[in-house]
Amino acid sequence: MIEARHQNQAAAEKAATPDVITTSMIINDLENGIDRKGIQTKYGLESWEVAQMFKHPALKGKKVRKVRKMSFNFVDDTTETVDPNQTSIPTESAVIEETNPHFESPEYSDHEKNMMQAEAWEQENDVYQETNPLNL
Repeated sequence: MIEARHQNQAAAEKAATPDVITTSMIINDLENGIDRKGIQTKYGLESWEVAQMFKHPALKGKKVRKVRKMSFNFVDDTTETVDPNQTSIPTESAVIEETNPHFESPEYSDHEKNMMQAEAWEQENDVYQETNPLNL
């Protein structure tokens, strides 16, 4: 005699569907590794409802983010200790950068600065030529 499987009553019960489901809730679930089937179960939805939901422009083409969990706890035990007797003193350029918002970073050479200025001048000249084609 072959016996049929009986579904558990608890497994057959769906979760209560909330009154409002937002796109940010669904995006958050996708980022946490919950796929469409999991979202359907979590919110107690029908498969067609999930399909309709993912037709929304904010959710269109969104995929579940794969969350990989390590089988062990990985701990960084190489903490650096700061010697209180050795502190850093801000240099003059750091002070200038903080006080003057127009301070140009010294990381550009004079040649690079000249090239940037030339490019800016060319762009201004091009705009002028476009607005005044007769050079008046």
